[in-house]
Amino acid sequence: DVIGPAFQATLDMLEWPKLCEQVARFASTHAGKRACRALHVPEDPRETLRLLEQTRAITVLEYDWATSLDFGGIQTSDAESGLSRASKGGMLSAEQLRALVSLVNGAERLRKQVVVAARENDALRPDSPVRVLLAAVGQVRQQPLLVRSVVMAIDEEGRVQDSASEQLRGLRARVKSIQARIAAVLKGYGGEVSEKGGRMCVAVPAGACTKIANGVLLGSSPGGGFLQYIEPPGVVPLNNELGAARAEAQAAEEAVLWQLTGLVLGSLEELEDTFRVVAWLDVLSARARYGMWIQGVLPEVVPWDTVFHARGGAAMRRRAREEEAGPAGEEAGGDYGDGSLMRDPEERYAVRLRGLRHPLLYGEYLTQKESLERAVRMSPAPAATSTFASSPSSPSSLSGSRRRLLGTRKEVMLRRSGSASDSDDGDGGDGGGGGEANTPQAPRPIDWVVRPDTSVVVITGPNTGGKTAAMKALGLAACMTKAGLPLPAEAPARMPAFSAVLADIGDEQSLTANLSTFSGHLRRIQALRAEADGKSLLLLDELGTGTDPLEGAALGVALLKRLVRGGVGSGALTVATTHHSVMTGLKFDDPRFENASVEFDEAALAPTYKLLWGIPGRSNALNIAARLGLEESLVASARSRLDSGVASVNSAIEQLEELRGRLEAEEKAS
Repeated sequence: DVIGPAFQATLDMLEWPKLCEQVARFASTHAGKRACRALHVPEDPRETLRLLEQTRAITVLEYDWATSLDFGGIQTSDAESGLSRASKGGMLSAEQLRALVSLVNGAERLRKQVVVAARENDALRPDSPVRVLLAAVGQVRQQPLLVRSVVMAIDEEGRVQDSASEQLRGLRARVKSIQARIAAVLKGYGGEVSEKGGRMCVAVPAGACTKIANGVLLGSSPGGGFLQYIEPPGVVPLNNELGAARAEAQAAEEAVLWQLTGLVLGSLEELEDTFRVVAWLDVLSARARYGMWIQGVLPEVVPWDTVFHARGGAAMRRRAREEEAGPAGEEAGGDYGDGSLMRDPEERYAVRLRGLRHPLLYGEYLTQKESLERAVRMSPAPAATSTFASSPSSPSSLSGSRRRLLGTRKEVMLRRSGSASDSDDGDGGDGGGGGEANTPQAPRPIDWVVRPDTSVVVITGPNTGGKTAAMKALGLAACMTKAGLPLPAEAPARMPAFSAVLADIGDEQSLTANLSTFSGHLRRIQALRAEADGKSLLLLDELGTGTDPLEGAALGVALLKRLVRGGVGSGALTVATTHHSVMTGLKFDDPRFENASVEFDEAALAPTYKLLWGIPGRSNALNIAARLGLEESLVASARSRLDSGVASVNSAIEQLEELRGRLEAEEKAS
C-alpha cells in the first residue's frame, strides 16, 4: 500500500532512512541490503502482524535453534540483472548465467538449512513456529539441467569454455593457428609482437618504422609515442583472415549463450520466485540480527477493539473507581469492564515500552562502541620502560607492572567505549568515560506507559530536556513495530498497530513561501489531520509556539480538545510537547488526558532526560537564576510578581517530584 505524503514526511522527520541503513548492515546480499534500505512501513495492521510473525520465526531459527542462514557466494546483483534481461528477451552474459547458478545453489542450501533445523526440532507440522519459513522455501525449485549446462559451458571466471560446443572448439583452434602464423612472420622484423585495434603487429622504437617498407602505422604508445605499432604488408591478409575467424568464434560463443538463455527462459518464473525468496530471507535475517544487536524485543500488538472499547463509558467509570481506591485498588483492579484485558498488571497499558532507548541514537552509540572496542583489540602492548628496571629483584613484580600498565590503558579505552564492567569502573555508571569529549554515551532509557483510555499525552519541561527526543523515540518505535522490527526496550513490549505515524516536528519556517514558524506548524497540522483516520499516532512538537503566548495556548487547548474526541481527523493517541502550562490542566477536566514531564536536576542545573508520568513540568527559571547567583532581591521581586496560582502549582509539583523520588528510592532499596 502507498502511504500518504504526511506519513512520508513524518518518516523523514524521524530519520527513518538512517535506521533502515543500520538494519542493512546486517544483510548479506546486495538485494537484501537494498531491500533493507527501503523498508516499508505498512498501514494495514494485518500486514504488521505478518511481518512480526516472520521476524519471530527467523529469530527462532537463528537464535533458539542456532541455525545461522548461509548466504555466502550468492551473486544477487548479476542474477537480478540477468533475470531482468531474460524477461525482455535479451541474451544473458556468461557472468549473469554463473550468477543464476549461484542463486539456485544458494537457495537450495538455504532450503535445506530451514528444513533440517525444523526436522531436528520436531517442527515439521502445521503449527510450527517456523511455518512461514517452511512455506517460503517450499517455493524453491532445483534446476538441475540449467545448473549442469551452465557449469559445463562456463568456468568460474565467467568465460565460455572451448568444450561448450564442437563448433566453438574448432573455431577457437583456427584462431590460435592463424595467430601463430602471424607471430612467426612478425618475429622476423625484430620488434615486439603486439596487437593494436584487433590486428597483430610489431612494436618498434619511433624512427625504426622506416625499415619496414610499406608498413601500416596503427598507432603510437602514450606519453610521447616512444613506440610505434606497425603492421607489415605481409601480414595484412593474415590479419583479415584472423578477424573473420574471431567473428565466427564470437558468433559460436553467442550461440552457446543463447542456448543457455533459452534454458533460463523455460524456468523464468521459478527463478524469479527463487530470487524473491533469497532476498526475503536475507531481509528477515537482517531484521533478527539487528534485533540481537540492540538487545531488542518483539512487541505484542494490542488489538484495536481492546484499545477503543476501553474508552467507553464503562472504562471511564472504572478509571474513576481506581482513582478513588488509590494504588491498592489499582493493583487489585481486574479487567477493563468486559474482561478483554487480562489480569497481568502490565496489560493495563495500550502502550507499554519500559526502558525504551531512542532506536537511532542507540544504534549510533553501539556503532561508536564497536569502533572503540576494535581499537582496543588492535592496539599494541606498550613497551617496557626504564621504570621497570628499577626493581630488578622482583621479576614477578616486573611482569605484573607490565600487565597493570596494559590493563590500565585498555580499561581507559573500554570506559570510553562504554563496555567496562562495574568492577573496572569505580563509579558504577552507565558507561561514561569521565566526561571526556569523545566518550560515546548511550541514550537514557525512558518509560512509555499509556492506558487504553488515554487519548492525549501532554509533555512539558525545560528546553533541551529531552521532550522531542522522547516523542521521536515513540514515533520510531511505532514505525519499527509496523515494519516488524524488534524494539530496544524491556520485555514485554506492547504497542497498537497505528495506521500511520503523523508528526509536526521542527520548524517549517520558509521565507520563499512567506511562512512564519507559526504558519508552518499550522500548515503541517492541517496536512496530518487530513490523513488521520482515528487510528493514527499524532506527534505535535512545541504546540502553540511561534505566536502570541496567550493566543497560541488557547489554540493549542482547542486543538487538543478536538483531537481527544477521536474519529476522522484525529488520532488514536496524540502526544504533544509544549511550554504552555495551561494545557496540563486538561487532565483534571477530562480523564482521557495524561500529563508527563522531563525531569530537571536543579543541583546540577542540567536535564536528566527522564520522563516522569502523571506530573506536569514546572518552570525552573527562578530557581536556576538563584543558584547561578543572581541577586536575591531580583529573584524575590520576580517571585512576588508571579500569580499566586502559578506559585502554588509549582510548589505542588515540586512536592510531587520529591514524593516520587522517595518512592523510587524505597522501591530500589527493597
